Parts: sequence; C-alpha cells; structure tokens
Amino acid sequence: MKIISLSGHSKLSLKRTCAAIGIFDGVHRGHQYLVKQMLATARRLKLKPIVITFFPHPAHVLRPDISLGYIISLEERFAMLKALGVDTCLVVKFNRAFAKISPEQFVRDILIRKLDVKAVFVGENFRFGKDRSGGVATFERSAQEYGYEMYAVRALKQGPHIISSTLIRQLIGEGKIAQAARLLGRGVSASGPVVKGAGRGRLLGFPTANVAYEADILPPQGVYIVGVRLGSKDYPAMANIGTRPSFEDRSKLHLEIHILDFSASLYGKHLKVEFLKKIRNEKKFHNPKALVRQIQKDEITARKYFNII
Repeated sequence: MKIISLSGHSKLSLKRTCAAIGIFDGVHRGHQYLVKQMLATARRLKLKPIVITFFPHPAHVLRPDISLGYIISLEERFAMLKALGVDTCLVVKFNRAFAKISPEQFVRDILIRKLDVKAVFVGENFRFGKDRSGGVATFERSAQEYGYEMYAVRALKQGPHIISSTLIRQLIGEGKIAQAARLLGRGVSASGPVVKGAGRGRLLGFPTANVAYEADILPPQGVYIVGVRLGSKDYPAMANIGTRPSFEDRSKLHLEIHILDFSASLYGKHLKVEFLKKIRNEKKFHNPKALVRQIQKDEITARKYFNII
C-alpha cells in the first residue's frame, strides 16, 4: 500500500479520487463497512480509491488532558486497510495549525486541489475543521459547488449500541474482550517487537518474550490464553499483562508471552498477540516456587483450551 504523508507544506497532486475520510482507529466493523462502500463506488465510477486518516488523534492535540489510547498502532491501521483492498492511504499530520483550517478550506485546498476528489465518504456523525464546525452538511454544500458525489454512511449497530471506537475502548478496558471482538470484527490484539527482558521466565522454566506493544489499550492485568502470529504462522500461547508484582513495583504494564512448545529466539521479531480468554487476575507470589506452581496450572488450562495436552 502506498502511504502519503501530508503536512502543511506538502506538494501533492492526484487525479480523480474517491475518498473515505476518518480517523479509523481500530478499523472496526463500522469503519470496514464505510471503506468497502467507498471501494465499490470507486470501481463503479472508475476512480482512484484513497483513505484519508489523521495522526496523531485530534484529541491528543486539542485535549491533551484527556487520556485517550489507540486501539491499534498506526502500522496496524495501515495493514488492516490494505487487507480491505485499499492501495493508497493519505495520513494528515494533525497539529494546532491544521486544527485552525476551516471546513471549506479543507475541502477546497486538500480534497479538490490536491486530490481532485470526485466522491467523498464519511460517517454520518463525522466532524472536521476549526472548532469541529464542519460536517455532512458542509460536504453536501461543497459537493454542489465542486461537482463531487457525497455519501454519508450510517453508523452500524451491534444490538442497541452504535459501533464506535469509544465503546470498544471501554469494553477492552473492562476486560470484555468477546464483546469488543464482535464490534471489531476480529479478535482484540496488541502487536510490537520483542525486546530483551530480565530473563526471569527462562530461569523459572517458562521463557517469555517481552512485547513492546505499540497500541495503548490493553485488557486488564492478568494471565490470558492468547494466539500469537509470527510471520504467517499462528502459535498457541499464554500471556501476562502486569507490573511483575513478584519482582518489582512499577506502574508500566508489561506484555509477556510464552509460546507453548516453542524454543527459538524471538528477539527483534514482530508479534501480534490476540487475546482469547482470561485465565486469572495477576497476583503477587512470595517465592519463585509458588509462582512456578501457578504457571504450571495456567499452562494446563491453556493446553486444554487448545486441545494439545
């Protein structure tokens, strides 16, 4: 997928595009539906499909006092959009200068002049421009002026609830990973490179890989049954999300995984960890033997889940 970065001084000139616009954090089922609608219209009208996303999240710039984590990393966002069939993604660098641009200026200077847009797709509640003053009505007025087609896509629902990144963040934070997975249209996951740790797991007989996860939203602390994607292969594993209370007192959460029946080095490898089921809460053990006994019990639980006893 071609990734284009757009800042205030970027020179960009595309022709006859069909654009889906949004933050797309999580690329959940609602986002997927919108993007698929855009791709279908691009094919029908013989236009170049493009997804326009924003980074960092506008809330991080405009409301830094609010703790708002990413559901997935920007790289994962790209990968999931590519899997949907998107071959070009424009990343708009969101900063305070960009936040001052009026909705009309955004349409004129970016959509029309830089992208030659012929069709625009946004969610029905999408807001943009200075003070979030632009919305669907702005696009509809501009469509009449500039001659592009405008599509406001209704939000999808899961039961009575609108599928949204806000709700998914809440569910993951509450440990409701099955419910969050239904809204995402895939499992709840975290990904990142394996970095060197203290090596305590190997000394205890359960070597672990420390994943420097790139998203901010993780399920609550505890031990989980997980699936691990390494390259194109999936492996059964266990994971611990926590602060290593038996060894140290730190506020940062660590994500450590132990792949069952696996002995190769993972340092530097990029892993995707999908959370399948929680085994137990994290707890402090007063000696290594007690910890090992509990990990052995956890492994039996995981092996039963994967039916590999």
